[in-house]
Amino acid sequence: MLEIMKEYQCDICIIGAGPAGLNAALYCSRANRDIIVLEGKVQSALEKTKKIENWLGEKSIKGETLLNKFRNHVNKLENVRIIKGDVISLMLGMGKNMISTRAANITADVIVIATGTGERKEVIKGESNLLGYGISYCALCDGPAYKEKIVYLYGEDDELIEDALILHQMGCIVNIITPKDITELPVNIEKIKKKSINILDKMNIIELIPNSEGLLEKMKCKSVSSEQEEEIELDALFIFSHVPSTSIFKKAGVELDDKDNISVNQNQETNIKGVYAAGDVTGGLFQAIFAAAEGAKAGINAAKYCRQLEKK
Repeated sequence: MLEIMKEYQCDICIIGAGPAGLNAALYCSRANRDIIVLEGKVQSALEKTKKIENWLGEKSIKGETLLNKFRNHVNKLENVRIIKGDVISLMLGMGKNMISTRAANITADVIVIATGTGERKEVIKGESNLLGYGISYCALCDGPAYKEKIVYLYGEDDELIEDALILHQMGCIVNIITPKDITELPVNIEKIKKKSINILDKMNIIELIPNSEGLLEKMKCKSVSSEQEEEIELDALFIFSHVPSTSIFKKAGVELDDKDNISVNQNQETNIKGVYAAGDVTGGLFQAIFAAAEGAKAGINAAKYCRQLEKK
């Protein structure tokens, strides 16, 4: 059975669950808005910080402990839902905003982007330019377009295996490429073998090559053990190791500066009406206190924008 994409609606969707995102949720909640916080796979920088000694009221505290305090506070708010998932596509500034993950579609009046620095560099050369032109992060979303075509999945966890089965069921010619040895893959790899899905293990993808029309045509791969390279032709590549968020924001029309940070004004507004950004994703001083402050400002202004929409 194929999974069914879940559908959500809210006033404000906050992308990111670090200090900026959670504080934005708190302030939006105080304005009696219906809020969804989307928590991605990439750890918050605060969560990875061993020790913090400059947070007012705490002489010394682990970053993870401090972030858990924020989470516990927000989890108690009745009008806030926290949903796990990485954003794979955005449609912004066209009335209702649409946010998609691999498992859900979210419709929101207002967006607050608070993803932190995230995965800022593409892992595969040429990946960003081919997003939507043969590169995808969602089998459920884009798989039907590649029925009876050659697709590869690149990654190493359970999600890779499950989505390979989904694409196979959709009628795609499915292959898996992974840097891991086949014996290190999840136990449900046996399901893959029964479907005769081809697996290339101990291989990294190092470059993606488009054709003359700008569509994905080939990928250059390198063996983990021998360093031997080869080129493989394909129609689509589904990547499950990361989602380069800045590429997604740029594709959705969000303006970035020369350092790939989201450009905002003093009210945390981006170039798109109803879309705000806060915290490390906007650059500046990478400190939890500043991220939380920007989150509060973004939350206040997002709630204000919601009120303006109601008056129209």
